[in-house]
Amino acid sequence: MRGSTLCLRTSPPGDPEAHGLILREDNLDHDIVSLALPVVGENLLVMMVLFVNTLLVGWLKDPEALAAVSLGGLMINIANSLFSALATATTAVVARAIGAKDHRRARTASAQAILLAFIAAGLLVAGLWPMAERFLTLMGANEDIVQLGSRYLRIILSTSFMGFCLMVLNGIMRGSGDTRNPLFITLIMNLWNVGAAVVLIFGVGPFEGLGVIGAGVATASARLIGSLLAFYCLFAGKTSIRISPRDLAHWHKDVAATLVKLSLPTAADALVTRTGSTLFMRIISALGPETLAAHQIAVSVESLSFMPGWGLATAAATLTGQCLGAKKPRLAERAIRRTLILSLIVMSAIGIAFAVWGRQIVTVFGSTPEVLDMAGVAVRLAALEQGTIAIVMVLSGTLRGAGDTRTPMLVTFFGVLFFRVAVVYLFAIVLAWGLAGVWLGTAVDWAARSALVFYLFRRGRWKKLEL
Repeated sequence: MRGSTLCLRTSPPGDPEAHGLILREDNLDHDIVSLALPVVGENLLVMMVLFVNTLLVGWLKDPEALAAVSLGGLMINIANSLFSALATATTAVVARAIGAKDHRRARTASAQAILLAFIAAGLLVAGLWPMAERFLTLMGANEDIVQLGSRYLRIILSTSFMGFCLMVLNGIMRGSGDTRNPLFITLIMNLWNVGAAVVLIFGVGPFEGLGVIGAGVATASARLIGSLLAFYCLFAGKTSIRISPRDLAHWHKDVAATLVKLSLPTAADALVTRTGSTLFMRIISALGPETLAAHQIAVSVESLSFMPGWGLATAAATLTGQCLGAKKPRLAERAIRRTLILSLIVMSAIGIAFAVWGRQIVTVFGSTPEVLDMAGVAVRLAALEQGTIAIVMVLSGTLRGAGDTRTPMLVTFFGVLFFRVAVVYLFAIVLAWGLAGVWLGTAVDWAARSALVFYLFRRGRWKKLEL
C-alpha cells in the first residue's frame, strides 16, 4: 500500500470549472518543489528589477547615485508592501475556494481584489508623488541625493497605477495553483528592464546615458509591461482562472470585506516592517554615504537568498489553503513539515556560500574598494541569518495561507520593536561597530522571530480557522 502523500497537478486553462490543484496522495516532495520552483524564479526575477538598477548604477562609481537608487527604491518597497498584503489575502481566499471546488467564489474574490487594487493604487500614487523630497530628506539624504532620488522615484510612480496591481494579479494566479504564468511575466519584465537599463544608464553610440534617470525609466516601463501581461492572462483565459469584465461590474461587499479583513494585519505587518526599515536606514545614513552604498550592495546580494524561502513560503500558503478548503488539515501539516525542511536545507547552504565567498560575491557591483570591503563583511554576517529566515518565511506563509494574518503581524511587531531598531542602534551607534553592528543586530532579530513564530505555529490555531 502506498504511503500518504500529496500530488499537485494544475488543470489546463480553458475550462473555468476545472481549474486549480488536484489533490491526491502521491509523491509529496516532488510536488512541493514543482509548485515552489516557478515562485522562486518569479521572486528572483522580481528582485532582479531593482537589483539590476543597483548593479548598473554601482558601475557609475558614484556613491551618491547608488544611495539615491537605494532610498528611492525603499519608498517604492513601502508602497509595494500594501499590495503584497492584498495579494496574500487574495491567495488565501482563492486557494480555499479552489480547494472546496467553489469556482464561482474564486472568480468573485479575484474580481474584488482587482477593484480594491485599483482604488489603493490611485490613492497611493496621488499621495506619494508630492512626498518624494520630504521622504528622502527625512532619511538624512543630502541635497544631491534628494534631487536624484526624487526624480528616480517619480519616474517609477508614473506607471505605478498599473504596476502596483501586478502583485495582486499574480496572487490570484498563485492561489488558483498557477505559478508558471507569473514566472513568465516576470521573466519578460526583466529582459526588458536589463536591455533598457543598459542603454538608458550608460548610453549607446551617439545616445548619451541618463544615469539614475535611465534606471528609473527602465524600471517604470518594465512594471507597466508586466501588469499588462498579467491582465491579459487573467482576462483571456491564459491561466488556470479566468475573469470576465462582467465580474468587475459587481461589488460584493461581503467578499471585499473578507479580503480587507485579511489584508489589514498583513498590511500592518508590512507597515511595522517598513517603519522599522525606515528607522533602520536612518541609522545607516548617519554612518555616511559609503556605508549606505555598502549596505545597499549587501542587501541586494542577500535578497537573492530570500528567493527559495519566499517560493517555498508561497507553496506552503497555497497547499495550506487548498488542503484546509478540502478539509484535510493533516495533509497540510505533512506538506508544511516537508516544505520547512527543504527551505532550511537550501537557505543554510546559501549561508555557507555567503560565509566563504562574501567578499568575492560583492565585487560584481564594481564600486570603490572601501565600499566593497564593507559590503563583503556584511554579506558574511548575513550567513548567520539564513536558517532563521527560512523558519520565519515558511511558517508565516503557512499561517497566512490558512487565513491567520494576525500572528505573523504580531511576530513582526515583536521583532521590530524589541530587536531590529533597538539592537541595531546599540551595536552600530552606541558600541560603534558600524555596518558590522547593523548586520549582527538583524541576525539577533531574525533569531528571536523564528523562535516566536515556531511556538505560535505549534499551537495549531491555524487549523481551525474559517474564512
